[in-house]
Amino acid sequence: MSHIDSLPQLSPSIARHTMFLLLESLPPPLSDTPEERAARDEAAIASLAVLKPGDAFEARLAARAVAADARATECLRLASVPKMPLDRVDQCVRQANAMMRASAAALRSLQAMQAAREKAEQAVQQTAPAAAKPPARDIAAEAEQFARRNPQDAARIRRLGRLPDGHAPMPPALVQAIATGTSPALRALDRSDGKEMPEAA
Repeated sequence: MSHIDSLPQLSPSIARHTMFLLLESLPPPLSDTPEERAARDEAAIASLAVLKPGDAFEARLAARAVAADARATECLRLASVPKMPLDRVDQCVRQANAMMRASAAALRSLQAMQAAREKAEQAVQQTAPAAAKPPARDIAAEAEQFARRNPQDAARIRRLGRLPDGHAPMPPALVQAIATGTSPALRALDRSDGKEMPEAA
């Protein structure tokens, strides 16, 4: 699977450029081996994907948040190196704090943009006309109409309580309504044995 598949909401060109900027902004891996570099890149891209940027600018903010956080982590690691001079330790801690603030600021901006976008999308959905629902089927009326047009078939259905063998398929609910209906037209079939009935007006 390609790395750009981690950002399906972005066009491939924007996703590719965002990942390039992110990976170029990361601190170097602890050991410059292919495995270590691949692990660093995969972790950064996974963090970027979790933020779900929806457009090019959101992608920039997300990459900035991830890269600054990675830089802060690296500064804290350097500050804990044994026998590091105190002035160097203080410098690393200050840089870590600055990077953490930069990461948090980028993340806040990203979340604010995403919240505004989602609110606007919801407003559009709420104002869109609802899809018209199809009218509910009146099975009893359909059964009576079938009986008037096909009295012999309807009479056989009532006698058998099912479709006769070889009859064209019909909706089960309609068959049930014909077989058990008690409207005057259907009850007349029981007396007339399926003789011709007048058409509905």
